[in-house]
Amino acid sequence: MVIIMVKVFKFIFCTLFFAICIFFLAAMLIPGASNVAEGGVTAPKLFDESGINQDFGNQYEEYFSKAFAFRGKVVDIYSTIRERLFGEGNDQVVVGRDDFLFFSETIDNYLGTNPMTDEEISAAADSVAALADYAESRGAKFLFVAAPNKNHIYPEYMPSRYIMSDQPTDLDRLIQELADRGVEVADPRAALIAAKGGTDSTEAEAGGAARNSDDNLLYHRRDTHWNERGARVAAELIAEKLGFTLVNFDSLEFSDKHDLRGDLDTLLYPDSIKYDSNPTWDFSEQFIYTSAFSSTMDMQITTRGAGKGKLLIFRDSFANALIPMLASSFEEARFERAIPYRIDLLDSFDADYVIVEITERNLRSLIGSDERVTG
Repeated sequence: MVIIMVKVFKFIFCTLFFAICIFFLAAMLIPGASNVAEGGVTAPKLFDESGINQDFGNQYEEYFSKAFAFRGKVVDIYSTIRERLFGEGNDQVVVGRDDFLFFSETIDNYLGTNPMTDEEISAAADSVAALADYAESRGAKFLFVAAPNKNHIYPEYMPSRYIMSDQPTDLDRLIQELADRGVEVADPRAALIAAKGGTDSTEAEAGGAARNSDDNLLYHRRDTHWNERGARVAAELIAEKLGFTLVNFDSLEFSDKHDLRGDLDTLLYPDSIKYDSNPTWDFSEQFIYTSAFSSTMDMQITTRGAGKGKLLIFRDSFANALIPMLASSFEEARFERAIPYRIDLLDSFDADYVIVEITERNLRSLIGSDERVTG
């Protein structure tokens, strides 16, 4: 009897397996069911210039894994089960406590694994120092700003299996190297940690961490980046370090639109649209875009604002939230997203202030970023 039941189970399992495979293969013929275009992949050819494509099997396996019908919906269902039942994400997303998501690329920084070598730290500091020297030789004040990884500001929401290293981080070591070279640095970590207080009395389900209400979070729960509250903390520190007047936030209208689609949510749920809290100040009367603006991810953005002086800032996506704050604080501002940093723009854009802003997890990309100074 047991043998018969085992055989029946195997038959049912095999039948279901092949039925599912056939369904997804056949469904690829349904218009719009396959995400080939979205995945940026094309079907491999069985024959190439030399005859039969010897690697067709592997190529088709890769193609099918990215383009099978209803892939987005299947991934969404799978991610929901893993996140809600097991507290797991995927190779890019770490599921934390209290609905927090973290970017897996920050885990090495958090654990203290794969640290930058002393030579890498020195090379990164040399590049930043060269940029600072070039800026100051043209009469501009220079400031280096590193945006902290979210899990260094909110370690209490990381899964308990990850233990934050108590050794100096790459950022700690780089800041010390920059100090040795006389480079001005704005390190917002202490200010962010001080400003993140105000937790309510609700306890997180796991680990007993007090839940932060959306009214005082400085980073988005479901996104890599700080929100405008966190960006404001950084902007205030930047203004203090460089000595310019920041836009008056008290005169601006504030709202929480809850309309942000978090980048980490998108990595987990490619076919679903989920929205995160998005605290926002209205800067619409404070500045205008003078470039062909399409989004804050544009490689180059220029603005004209109600403040005084000119700003040149080399930045990454963490500065997206800083753009309206800084644009409103200067008469002219130029935001550049390309690396190597085009510090030679100072020859045509006579800036009073130069900022290099970079995310903590990307410090290695500073190495050689001064190519336009020396090359």
